[in-house]
Amino acid sequence: MNTVINILSKNPDQTNCKTRLKTLLSKDDRSFISKVMLEMTCKAISKIDVKKRLYLYPNIKGDFIKNLSEDFKLSVSIQKNGFLSDKIYSVLNVQDKTISKRILVGSDIPSINTSDFEECIGLLDRYDVVLGPSKDGGFYFVGVKNNAHEVFKYLKLDHITLNKMIEECLRYKFDYGLTRVLKDIDSCEDLLFI
Repeated sequence: MNTVINILSKNPDQTNCKTRLKTLLSKDDRSFISKVMLEMTCKAISKIDVKKRLYLYPNIKGDFIKNLSEDFKLSVSIQKNGFLSDKIYSVLNVQDKTISKRILVGSDIPSINTSDFEECIGLLDRYDVVLGPSKDGGFYFVGVKNNAHEVFKYLKLDHITLNKMIEECLRYKFDYGLTRVLKDIDSCEDLLFI
């Protein structure tokens, strides 16, 4: 098992999730949809023989998280504070020498499935970085091997576009591959595509 899949998420029971949906959905509804999407992501990775980690903000409290970690055999940790790029770098900066492939995924991609992760793992045999493009111009996951996570180290960004990541890969001379385009759920309009 030389691969780890990391999920980056807000704790749906402990914080105000999906705030850009608050004009359409109540806090309870947003918490519910966040839980459903997080559980869908956990189900997708549960079928793969890899290490599985869940990084949460602001804490790891609550029965939902406890049950999720037990049901899907997830190691659970608190996210590092700072920019999104800092959080990604921190998660991917694994010191475990037995881990050669590291994947980080968001928790708001309802159409993601097991084969998306399997494709990423396979592509990491050929590429230093693998990106899953999202329809909004960002990316829903990133896979890295060796020291390719360094592309995030000095970004200091909360909004990272796919084009910015490609630019950084080229600057660092990392080969990159792309998987299929998927839709993440960030806004009211995004809900129309589910």
